[in-house]
Amino acid sequence: MKRVELTQLLADAALLKQFYDDLDNGAVAIIPTDTLYGFAVAAHMPVAVARIYQIKNRDAQKPLILFLEQIEQLRQTGFELPLPLMQRLQQYWPGALTAILHKPGHSDISAFTFDKIGVRIPAHRQLLQFLAGYQHKLLTTSANRSGAPSDSDPEQLAAEFSSEVDWLLDDGVLSPSLPSTVADFTVVPPVILRQGGLKLL
Repeated sequence: MKRVELTQLLADAALLKQFYDDLDNGAVAIIPTDTLYGFAVAAHMPVAVARIYQIKNRDAQKPLILFLEQIEQLRQTGFELPLPLMQRLQQYWPGALTAILHKPGHSDISAFTFDKIGVRIPAHRQLLQFLAGYQHKLLTTSANRSGAPSDSDPEQLAAEFSSEVDWLLDDGVLSPSLPSTVADFTVVPPVILRQGGLKLL
């Protein structure tokens, strides 16, 4: 496992390129978010997605979450959403909302095999900077074994996953936080599937 502080990674162009290249070759990373640490892989790499499921011992019927850097990337990735829905999502992003949407057939998310996909723009400035520089997209999920609590301490994550994960982006111990609110926007009105720290207006 390569462990590096997120600020250091963003300041070192060569190291950042190595990380991006590793993701494109199937690497699994642990990254900080605005809620918890998460596993992250390139959304066009099926082998990397399979590794996350193996590491977590995750139910194959539970999908991963797509991270975007800005809401405009929805259209760029093939999502066709009505303007009122785009405006509504804009109220909550960046933030702790995972919006379930119909998945488009775009090569950047070709490793995602479900008909619906959860999308989030995390409220973490440095993570958004990282996402902006990556030419592909990330699929993510909480960094823990399935059924175990999520960990906010990179020391604990390094101790548990050092032999299974390729990179750990260290942002220190994260403040206690509820997970994101998950809402299905493929139906009207949207249905809340998990109530997290964010409340829909």
